[in-house]
Amino acid sequence: MRNGNGGDRHERFKTLYQKYYWRVVRFYVRAFRFAEEDAEELAQEAFLRFYEAMDEYRGDAEWGFFESVARNVAYNRIRSRKTQKRNAKTVDIDDPELTANEPPAPEQPDYAERQEAALRRKRLYDAISSLPNGQRECVLLWLDDFKYDEIARALRTTMDAVKSRLRDAKRQLRAKLGDEAALPEDEG
Repeated sequence: MRNGNGGDRHERFKTLYQKYYWRVVRFYVRAFRFAEEDAEELAQEAFLRFYEAMDEYRGDAEWGFFESVARNVAYNRIRSRKTQKRNAKTVDIDDPELTANEPPAPEQPDYAERQEAALRRKRLYDAISSLPNGQRECVLLWLDDFKYDEIARALRTTMDAVKSRLRDAKRQLRAKLGDEAALPEDEG
């Protein structure tokens, strides 16, 4: 897809958009159970991402490429919703009723503790990147607080497959990192 002619680029995008738009929408509805209206909005976002990265697209495995972009857009939406749920309640910080009985803020970790935590996190994600694809996807979603059934739906697999992949991935990560506390506790 590398060429200097912007018109050809635009025409190529238009052709791909017309060819795959509704397939991407159906993918969101079927794979992620999004409502059709949300699926159409996500499809627009996915095509925007594709357009921005179009110069890196080599032109092969069209649907595989679109599915990968679409899946990442869906994961981002799901993560965003989870974050919104966690941060849903907002209050005015100057409300006198709230500040009167407020305990002092907990002490923040010092610089050395933050650096150590960042190093542990980097080692963990470096180790995760070496896992087989299925295990890596499961672990990343699990670390984003997805429940087993949510992971199974997102990856279009069974709960047993998710449990098996996570069990094997955790075993490999603990062996590689040599640290039982390298992973958070499992709440399933």
